[in-house]
Amino acid sequence: MSTVVPGASEFRQRQALLFDRMEDLSLTSYELRAGWHRFGDLVRPKDRHKYPKADAVSLPVTEEYYSLEGIDPRPAAEDLFYTYVRMGEEWFIAEDTDLDDLTMYSSRHLWDLGPVDVLTASDFVLFSHPCATGGLCGDSGLLADARSAMGRVTKYWNDVPERVAILVPSDQEVVERMIQATFELDNFVAFAYSSEDLSEGLDYTGNRIILNPPAFGGRSTDSSRTILAHELLHIVTRDASGPFIPVFVEEGFAEYVGYDANRSSLSFLSGEIAAGNFDRQIPEDFEFLIGSGTEIFRSYQESESAVFFFIERWGLDRFKRFYRRLGRIEIAPGTVRYWLDKTLRRTIGMDLDGFEKAWADSIASS
Repeated sequence: MSTVVPGASEFRQRQALLFDRMEDLSLTSYELRAGWHRFGDLVRPKDRHKYPKADAVSLPVTEEYYSLEGIDPRPAAEDLFYTYVRMGEEWFIAEDTDLDDLTMYSSRHLWDLGPVDVLTASDFVLFSHPCATGGLCGDSGLLADARSAMGRVTKYWNDVPERVAILVPSDQEVVERMIQATFELDNFVAFAYSSEDLSEGLDYTGNRIILNPPAFGGRSTDSSRTILAHELLHIVTRDASGPFIPVFVEEGFAEYVGYDANRSSLSFLSGEIAAGNFDRQIPEDFEFLIGSGTEIFRSYQESESAVFFFIERWGLDRFKRFYRRLGRIEIAPGTVRYWLDKTLRRTIGMDLDGFEKAWADSIASS
């Protein structure tokens, strides 16, 4: 607390609560770095005027690196927008919300937003607010479902982490703040969340599953395990993923694994095709976030169907080879479409247009 500006500010009170809650975490490392190389000094005249007693005010992005014991082989990396003020010869942290009006939000963890209960097992750790909306709490039932879901995932992807963190927030508003959502969350049950460490290339770190309590709570055991398997697939493939993998590949594979390659899971799409609502196009990235619940679900179904077609025609091993090849490209010139076409040609001998047509024709012929 000696680094926080003295006084009775709301920020100082929040920091004291945060430090108290962090005592319940098993942290193996914690570090803050002023990332001047990222954006320089973001301080504006209005920010300086807010602290008239300060001799100087600076606002670089502050990079937070932390590791949870047994979960993070590499530190998770988050951005904080701390305002630093100099009083005489000493610098203090005065606030972390001064750039909210620019939608440059400081990261918020589960422990920022309430007290946290921790339940640890050999392969999972549940971090939960005392009890979420609808009675969804971090308990052994969730652990059992997660363990069963991981068993499903390992049938399709062998490289899995030793332990996975599952976060259970108190309500949907907390989820929205944690992931800084810019879309409606009502249609989403859970999220696979990762931070990006850009210190040496691109590295996905801090992999977590975040449940959306009002959407996840009250589901059957089978439904819960399907959802957890979907999100776990995202987690276990993070090390092989990359910025040039389109959403239809990520979500299609997660649905394929989540439903354990069961074609009956595509019954909704079959009905849409019968009703004439099939446009023969693989959904674009934005279609997984924007639109009605029905439209978003159709995008998930179409992506699952496309992955089904790929695996049934060329095999799971070749799909994984395609995924790894595309994910290996981290920072390179060219669009997602350019690298997708190039990797598809290398793997199956056709670009996206050819694959899309072959997939759509297979649906029409069946």
